[in-house]
Amino acid sequence: MSSLTSLVLNRLLPFAALLTPLPALASPTASSLDEPPADVVSLEPLTVTAGTRTERLLTEVPIRTEVLLSEDMALRAPLNFSQAVELSNGVRVESNCQNCNTSEVQLLGLPGAYNQLLFNGIPLLSTLGGVYGLEQIPVAFVDRIELVKGGGSALYGPGAVAGVLNLVTTQPIRTGGFAQATVDLQKSEPLYQFDLRLDAANDPASAARLGTLAATAVGQFSTNDAIDFNSDGFTEITEKDLRVGGLQLWYAPTGRTRLRADYTLTAEERRGGDQLDRPQHLTNISESLDTRYHRASFAWNQDLTPDLDFTASYAYAFIQRDSFYGGLGGRPATDPLASESAPGAGDNEQSLLDLGYATIGEVTQDQYGYTENPLHFLDLLARQRLGDHALAYGVQFKHEAVFDEKRDFTGVSVGVPITDDSFSDLGFLLQDEWRATDRLDLVLGARVDDSSTVDDLIVSPRIAAAYAATDRLKLRAALSTGFRAPDVFSEDLHIDTLGGVPVPVVNAPGLAEESSRTLQLGFDLRSTPGAPLPWAWDATASYTEIADTFVLTRTGVAPNAIDLRENGSGSTIAGLETNFSIRPADTLNLVFGVAAYSSRYDAAEVVFDDGVTVLSTRDYLKTPHLTGVAQAVWSPVEAWDMVGGLKYTGPMEVLNNRTATLNRTTDFFVFDLGFVRHFTLYGGRHLDLSFGVKNLFDQRQDDLESGPTRDSDYVYGPRFARSFYTQVRYEF
Repeated sequence: MSSLTSLVLNRLLPFAALLTPLPALASPTASSLDEPPADVVSLEPLTVTAGTRTERLLTEVPIRTEVLLSEDMALRAPLNFSQAVELSNGVRVESNCQNCNTSEVQLLGLPGAYNQLLFNGIPLLSTLGGVYGLEQIPVAFVDRIELVKGGGSALYGPGAVAGVLNLVTTQPIRTGGFAQATVDLQKSEPLYQFDLRLDAANDPASAARLGTLAATAVGQFSTNDAIDFNSDGFTEITEKDLRVGGLQLWYAPTGRTRLRADYTLTAEERRGGDQLDRPQHLTNISESLDTRYHRASFAWNQDLTPDLDFTASYAYAFIQRDSFYGGLGGRPATDPLASESAPGAGDNEQSLLDLGYATIGEVTQDQYGYTENPLHFLDLLARQRLGDHALAYGVQFKHEAVFDEKRDFTGVSVGVPITDDSFSDLGFLLQDEWRATDRLDLVLGARVDDSSTVDDLIVSPRIAAAYAATDRLKLRAALSTGFRAPDVFSEDLHIDTLGGVPVPVVNAPGLAEESSRTLQLGFDLRSTPGAPLPWAWDATASYTEIADTFVLTRTGVAPNAIDLRENGSGSTIAGLETNFSIRPADTLNLVFGVAAYSSRYDAAEVVFDDGVTVLSTRDYLKTPHLTGVAQAVWSPVEAWDMVGGLKYTGPMEVLNNRTATLNRTTDFFVFDLGFVRHFTLYGGRHLDLSFGVKNLFDQRQDDLESGPTRDSDYVYGPRFARSFYTQVRYEF
């Protein structure tokens, strides 16, 4: 059996259940750290850090942690983080723009603004970075994804209401790496991507003299032309060129001191709309972004005594972005630079005057923009072991600024900046991981946050418990609180367009922070060690109450339409997730998962009001009540892996701002089928050839907006059409 197959089949069932990760499975006593059951861990024990930021065996973590390994991801050939994380039950990546393809990760039935994305435990994405950053993270940089649903740990920020996604890199222990080339063909349009990873580590003799040294360098290049699903001349998939380069360094001069530094530069150009060969202000609709994204961090871990250590971390992110949101929207083109062949050239401009504009040129030439978004994050954390207690205490400071201004087509500033503001949060935290008995683990913690946008200090207590009722059954419970401050969120810097007219987001005067409480109850159950038919089953119920929920209401008509963010009546989100995995044979692994959520406002909230039509609803928009997965990996012979997956998305409520209607979507069944052929080459090197089809039955939205007056926000469901892919990966 190939090394990849062995890793998947032996690790997957107890730890991550293939592409739908299972919860941490119960181990009754600490002895399992030394001698794990043979059917649970056949290789080295897997440790995780996301729940409490202390390395613990996955079966022992008190806070339920799901893990997606790089081996799991390789089976499905995802191109970036947003595609990789969709392999988990209860995790949705929803598209929010037909023009530019911005997306968000949904957890616990909540939108993306309620979770935190971390890189080795440090915030990865700034305010602006969260808009398009999900597609800008190379999978090659990530060894595993740790997923914690709910805010049970006090060690992460107050915004981690729905959970934490921690992208973890591992210090290389040998020199090597891989090169990978992928072609993904969607609607006859190819996407080309090349990934390269180089690992280096010094030998034991050198490490004894100089200390342990290691480095990882990563590069990615990806390019694709725009794709028009409904043949109306307007894109559904953006034209995009992405380049990423990154370097990570590890140095341990002694066994008690460990240093890590990393830097990543992302450069991306994307554009959607129509007439992509024209200047943006001479098209009907254009949304284009030219982004330069710098990310760097440094971490110092020091063991002071065998029972006391500390970590000091600093992260910096800086984004520069040139943008254009808008266009003619089907109105006459009277721009003096427009050629006679421009759409509507020479037509009567009275329709524009009726909307309050002086000339088309005054509007579209001034719809360019420039944004800067620096972020600083400092984390000082001490960990101390006192008998059965593992204490963690420290301070975290985050400071972020946003400068955003309008520019004309020549790059000259137009008027005063739209946004020129900064905000910060200073948090103090204390947490105790308490081994109360051989079978009971408790996590007791609290945060005190001082936010620059909130008048008073906010205290957020959190508690989690894990009880090994038997050798096969572990019970879990967690109660957490948190808040979201009324800062400048990522949605503010993604401007929707309606008929080519930008629609900004505006905070209502006196907007108060949200506050949340989440209760989770669940269990993990597995078969008897050594059973001929290994299986695992878990279920988690969650209940979240949010006071003063932020609600967006589309108000007014063009050119004065805005999305107004106000405090609503509050909301309640109740849900249940369950996963079942079984291995009927050494060569076959089956996984099934279902997630059901009711995400509702406490009272009907107005989501649209143009002065004529008023629409209200109690349901969260673009949030289905039911989703599910079913997946299988079959390795009939040593050289082959075959993977099949089915992802179900149930009906949901979606707002169409152009037609002023609330619509109920259909359900979607997305089926993927892939094959991996393994080749063993000279010197122990490996070559993998992957090929397959994604979204085999082309399940996607059938009422896409069309034409120059389309509502770019009216997009939902599966993000991609049927595609065929081929990938070649050479490991050395």
